[in-house]
Amino acid sequence: MADLNRFCFTGRLTADAVIKTLPKGTKLMEASVAVNTGFGDYKKTLFIRVQMWGERGEKVVHLFKKGNLVAADGEVSKQEWTAKDGTTRVDFTVDVMNMQLLASKQQSTNDSDSDAGGAAESDELVF
Repeated sequence: MADLNRFCFTGRLTADAVIKTLPKGTKLMEASVAVNTGFGDYKKTLFIRVQMWGERGEKVVHLFKKGNLVAADGEVSKQEWTAKDGTTRVDFTVDVMNMQLLASKQQSTNDSDSDAGGAAESDELVF
C-alpha cells in the first residue's frame, strides 16, 4: 500500500494571499492560515503556510484576503530552521490541492450580527 500524505483543515487567513514569481518564471501563491485547536486553557493556534502553484493560484489570489475563513487540503511538509536567537523553529507548509473560500471577513461579521440565530447562506467557491 502506498503512503498517503493529506492534510485537511479550516482556518482564517492571517494576511492577503500573494503571488511570487520564482527565478525560472514559475508562479506561486502563498498565504498563511491560523488554525485553532483545543479550547479554554488548552486552546492553541497553528500557523500553516499554504502554497498553490502555477496558473490556478494566479487566478484566485484576489479572493483570499486577510480574515477570510477557508478550507484547504493538500500535502503537508515540515521545515526546521534556526532563528537568529539560536532556537530551532518549525514551519508547516501545505501544497494545496483544493482550497475553498467559506466566508469573507465581512460575511462572518454580518453573520454574528444577525438576529436569525442560524448560519447565513453563502456561495461556496471551490478551486
